[in-house]
Amino acid sequence: MPTLVNGEPILEEWIEQESAQIKAWHEQHSQVSCCERDEEFRSQAKENVIGRLLLHQAAEKDAWQPSEQDINQAVDKLHAEHGGEEAFRAATGMLEGQETLLREQVLLNLKMDHLLTEHYQSIQEPSQETLQGFHQDQAAAYTTPGRVRALHIFKSMRQATDRESLFRECCEMRRRLLGGEDFMTLARTFSDKPPEEIDLGFFKRGELMDEFEFVAFSMQKGEISPVFSSYHGFHLAKVVEVEPESLQPFDSVIDQVTEDWWQQARERALGTFVAKLRADALIQEQEDPPVETPSNQTQS
Repeated sequence: MPTLVNGEPILEEWIEQESAQIKAWHEQHSQVSCCERDEEFRSQAKENVIGRLLLHQAAEKDAWQPSEQDINQAVDKLHAEHGGEEAFRAATGMLEGQETLLREQVLLNLKMDHLLTEHYQSIQEPSQETLQGFHQDQAAAYTTPGRVRALHIFKSMRQATDRESLFRECCEMRRRLLGGEDFMTLARTFSDKPPEEIDLGFFKRGELMDEFEFVAFSMQKGEISPVFSSYHGFHLAKVVEVEPESLQPFDSVIDQVTEDWWQQARERALGTFVAKLRADALIQEQEDPPVETPSNQTQS
């Protein structure tokens, strides 16, 4: 069912492309699997496409016009970013003789940038107190992740003929470690990993396999783990150092805080602007034309 925005149609491929990008982002951040939220993503994608089209329409109507020099510089910048004019054509599929189309798109982009820049001028410069409050409200973004340093004994399943016997061997190693024997000394003789891989150094969540991290991050400094298994084999771990997560001081991240504050302020201003454009727009959902069914009647 085609959608018209102030008489201009939205192409289905625009919505599909936007929806695919939204879904890919959520999958990357482990917030979705398969097709469980496809309808939600499609609805969000359609709203995004409508918003961009409204902005393009507003930019086209804007009286401000860039100079020829501005357009030439923008075109030259595009060419340079791709390694030259020929490389730009190869990357974008643009043929010789289509320079006019490129310049028209560049002109529209410049008008869009000007429109948004003018709109952002209403944002007031944040005070020091405002930025400090933002730093606290968005603390997760400025928090250094916790890390642990662990030692590791590993026994491979591939080299074992009897899983139960191997497990009992590992349990015996743990008993000796709990009795006070040195972890590094036992690991050098018992582990199937080379000596340089016994001390894993510091690591944060997401850097090692889940089975190991689940255990390591549940332990205290000096603690020796129970014997646990993974797809690869049996493991023993000892946590030797723990660095808890910590909020970076405001003064050390003030530049990033300021950049993030402005980013959010611009996004809010843009959302308000698009909402106003939408309130004044004519958005129509057209019905698909009925499908004619051929007659199967025959004349007698």
